Amino acid sequence: MNSYNQTFFSGGILRYLHHLRFKWLAKHLRDKENTYSLFELGCFDCRSLYFIPKPARYVGADSGWEGGIEDARMTYNQEQWIELVMAQSVQELSIYKNQRFDYSVALETLQHLPDSVLRGYLEFLSQVTQKRLLITVPVEIGPVFLVKHLIRLLFAGFKNMEVDQYSLKEIIWQTRGQTERVERFCQKGFNYRTLLKILGEYFNIRIVEGLPFRRFPQLSFHIGIIAEPKRKNA
Repeated sequence: MNSYNQTFFSGGILRYLHHLRFKWLAKHLRDKENTYSLFELGCFDCRSLYFIPKPARYVGADSGWEGGIEDARMTYNQEQWIELVMAQSVQELSIYKNQRFDYSVALETLQHLPDSVLRGYLEFLSQVTQKRLLITVPVEIGPVFLVKHLIRLLFAGFKNMEVDQYSLKEIIWQTRGQTERVERFCQKGFNYRTLLKILGEYFNIRIVEGLPFRRFPQLSFHIGIIAEPKRKNA
């Protein structure tokens, strides 16, 4: 088991919180066994496939972080319906630009993309998505951020995690949602509300709900977003 899976999926509250996104995805793809195609950005080891109905076609793309995609290749190397691609830039996904998938998925991925490349990936997803894009991202502002940050600093179980370094001022700004004043790095400086604004340039946003508190995204640990592409796909 790689260190990411060992940290987040071994058990306890972390396992519960990080399984929320897969259960949310399964809820919105239920009753579609072998009837849909799916593109997943940031697939890692394709854990999502354990939760959702089997697609007729699946393409998973990942940067290769911690060897997750190699684990997936070993698991699914005999399967004809699945294709895995290692890509560290949106340009490396250009072979799929003119292909169409019923659904696209990005689970806990977009918060890791630098602002300089985010729009390129969203434009790509709007081109390949036929019906809906399903996204989950963490809530990293407000009281939820403050609680998360204190847990990351104080609890021994998080010592092996990559803990973003915040100054005291940045902690205050992040808590207040003034993320434009926080140096952006990975999840540091991430604001799901900013993502929603940028996403709205390419998609019509249909659903924004909290995980686990559906009606209270601002008090949840993650949010789920469902959007439909503005551009008509041929």
